[in-house]
Amino acid sequence: MSIKRIGILGAGRAGTALARAAASARIDVRIAGSRPPRMMKYHLAQYASHATAVLAEDIAEDVDLVVLMVPQEELDDIDVPSLAGILLVDATNRWEDEPLPDWLETSLEAGLSSSEGIATHFKSSRVVKALNHISHWDMDADRATKQSAQRALGVASDNKQDAQTVSELTLALGFSPVLLPNLAAGRGLEPGGAIFNEVIDAATLSARLGPPAQ
Repeated sequence: MSIKRIGILGAGRAGTALARAAASARIDVRIAGSRPPRMMKYHLAQYASHATAVLAEDIAEDVDLVVLMVPQEELDDIDVPSLAGILLVDATNRWEDEPLPDWLETSLEAGLSSSEGIATHFKSSRVVKALNHISHWDMDADRATKQSAQRALGVASDNKQDAQTVSELTLALGFSPVLLPNLAAGRGLEPGGAIFNEVIDAATLSARLGPPAQ
């Protein structure tokens, strides 16, 4: 496996669940939250003991990719230049009652998916939509449970190589990746979509969202 280390922006329930799942797959994890690393010591000791806390502006250093797991209302707090050139996995979700940054509201009003809007804002990064339509409980399930469920997770990207990289991470976490044809198709992974938080296999996911990427 080529993925050795990932960064996670967001140290809440979803971020720490991913950190635990990645550690179980023998992937090193760097994680950043709203608090400085020294103030995350006890939080991580309880919820993600194998993860290393770093400053948010340093999250992209020496990692294969960064997973964005913050509330969308906090996206303006992220330093865009610090993520330049990185493969950025958008695992965020849009909730109806959540206040959004003006730029994201504008993108949604223009008919873009939330990930397309995020890709426009983080234009120096390579954005892939994935890991957002699974609960933190299921993300943290043991490998045997994941494999018995044969659960599929969607991966949406405009770049085939980036999609393959994120699919590799998905496999390492114990799930079956389904590549969607483009980033716009990630709309089907959002809350209210046909497969959001559904435990389904790859064939069912593909059938609900249309033909996979070739």
